[in-house]
Order: sequence, then C-alpha cells, then structure tokens
Amino acid sequence: MKPTKTIVATITALTFALVGCEDKKTAVPHDHDGDGKPDHGPGAHPKAVPHDHDGDGKPDHDVHPGESDDHAGHDHAKKEAGPNGGRIITTVEPHAEFFVTADHKIRITFLSADNKAVAVGAQTVDVVCGDRSNPTMLAFTKAADGNSLISSGVLPEGNNFPTIVTIKTTAEAAPVRDKFTLNLSDCPTCEYKEYACTCEHGH
Repeated sequence: MKPTKTIVATITALTFALVGCEDKKTAVPHDHDGDGKPDHGPGAHPKAVPHDHDGDGKPDHDVHPGESDDHAGHDHAKKEAGPNGGRIITTVEPHAEFFVTADHKIRITFLSADNKAVAVGAQTVDVVCGDRSNPTMLAFTKAADGNSLISSGVLPEGNNFPTIVTIKTTAEAAPVRDKFTLNLSDCPTCEYKEYACTCEHGH
C-alpha cells in the first residue's frame, strides 16, 4: 500500500471513531422515547400492588389465608398433641402418636386426619433410645384394643435422651425414621411433657 493511501485510511478510521464518540450519549434515566430527555421524574412508576395480576393497580383478590398483606410471612399451624397427650410423628402416613405410659413403656397409635385413633394394620415399629454406647432397643406388639402398638420393654433410666423411631407401614415399604430428644420433664407452660409440648418455645 502506498503511503498516501495509508494516511487516507488512517484519517478515515479516526474520523469514524470521533463521529462514533459524538453519537454516543450518556443514558438518561426514564428516557423511554430516546430523545435524550427524561419522560417523567423519579418515582413516577406506580408502586407494586399485592395480588394485582392483571396490572390494573388493584388487587384481584384478598390475601391468602394465613398470609399478611405484604407477603412478609405465613402463619404456621399450631402444634398439636396426640389424643393421649403424646408427640405426633408426621413423617409417616397415617400420622402416629408417640406416647410414654405411666409404666415407662411406649404406646404408638396411628391417627386419622381428625386426630383419632385408627386400627393398626400391617405397620411395624422399632425404637432405639438412651445411651449411644449402650442403647435400649424396643420392639412392639399389638395392644388388646387393636388401635395401638405397645413396647415389650421399658425406657432406660433418665428423662432426657436421644430417640429414633423406625416405622414401616408394610413389610415391603421403606422404613421411615423420626429422630428427636425424648424429654420427659413437664413443660412449664402447657399441660404436656416436653417431648409432646405444643408451645412455640424451643426444646
């Protein structure tokens, strides 16, 4: 390429670069039509309205049950004890009540949707609790009334120890395990033992 053509090409490139820089404009907030001027002031966008699904600025329905107007959170269902005053195990269907009897045995009762005892079917239960290095293992047999399973042995000494409940709804079903601390102390703020407490405080 001749020197003259090189100089011309360089000048042309610089000219395009300068023109391009002049054409670039700083972005203008709220400039929707591209004329370089804001079409409205800050804060002119309407505030989001909860449950306004069609965009008309009005809620289309009331808040959902248990929900605050600002969707800050949802109310949690109140904790409930079983019909005998025991702990409800919700990891299995039907739900089961874990209850410690006066003679320190465990009674497992399966529950209907309205918290009533239902007849035991093919379910089996095993419980491991107490000292981890020397745990107590409890097997269960069907009670005379047919509505619960009773442990063949009793709980170990003490009133606060780790407990694992294993439930199989049928012989072929996968086992379902529920782990918790079995605290047999009286709750100071409700009528149940701590392991079945319905209060909102931590355990």
